[in-house]
Amino acid sequence: MHHDSSSLSVDAHTHIICWGENPADGFLSPSTQKSLITKMLIRLSGIRREKGDTMSEKLLNRLFHDLETTQLDYVVLFAQDAVYRDDGTIDLAQTHFFVSNDYVLHLATRSDKIIPCCSINPLRQDALQELDRVWDAGCRIVKIHTAIQGVSPDLVAFDPFYKHAADMGMVLVFHTGYEHSCKVISQKFTDPAKLQRALDHGGTIIAAHCGTCAFFDRENYYPHFIEMMNRNDNLYGDTAVMAVFVRLAACKRLSLESESITSRIIHGSD
Repeated sequence: MHHDSSSLSVDAHTHIICWGENPADGFLSPSTQKSLITKMLIRLSGIRREKGDTMSEKLLNRLFHDLETTQLDYVVLFAQDAVYRDDGTIDLAQTHFFVSNDYVLHLATRSDKIIPCCSINPLRQDALQELDRVWDAGCRIVKIHTAIQGVSPDLVAFDPFYKHAADMGMVLVFHTGYEHSCKVISQKFTDPAKLQRALDHGGTIIAAHCGTCAFFDRENYYPHFIEMMNRNDNLYGDTAVMAVFVRLAACKRLSLESESITSRIIHGSD
């Protein structure tokens, strides 16, 4: 089925969560499962009432039910890479939220509405090889969660990764703005100003959440996001989680920005 791309309805920021029954697919750490925000989200979403013998099955069934009933044409579904040490080896003890690339790629084969967004921590030893692997599997967009994965985007060591992604046409999505749903390595990594190194390689970069923070956070990175948008035509933003009441004021501020900025804002729900 062919669509007029100008009329497509896309949610460019969605997640699938794995509880951990099959850790190769993904998991939440025990502390994350027991956290107040996780318990609140599980309760408010009514996930436990879904069909399925395990939490992961219930979460998956909810995803496909929503896909069947939504008026959206597509959803971009995110994987979530692990934390890696400075030597490039995986650090499972510090990984609190993981969804494998293969799991998301597999889900994309089950629904034409799913656009797979793989996740690659550029600290991993095989980051370039993983870029090639997921590209060959049909992925055209990769997520880097700066805070949870412990990635400071401005490191010179990431230049080969950024160049390879730009050369092949892989879109890179970076988490920007304070993270609250999971334990983080550093909130300072979420400053949009740190994206300049990736942008300088010429590829398309999306700053998830537009650098917004909650009203109670110590920092507000939204002004840095606007500065970066004015400076870089290859930078975009998404509105994921911005409709939540703790960030709602940012939506009005964003709507008042110039057309050169608002024309590069993408819908995302989170």
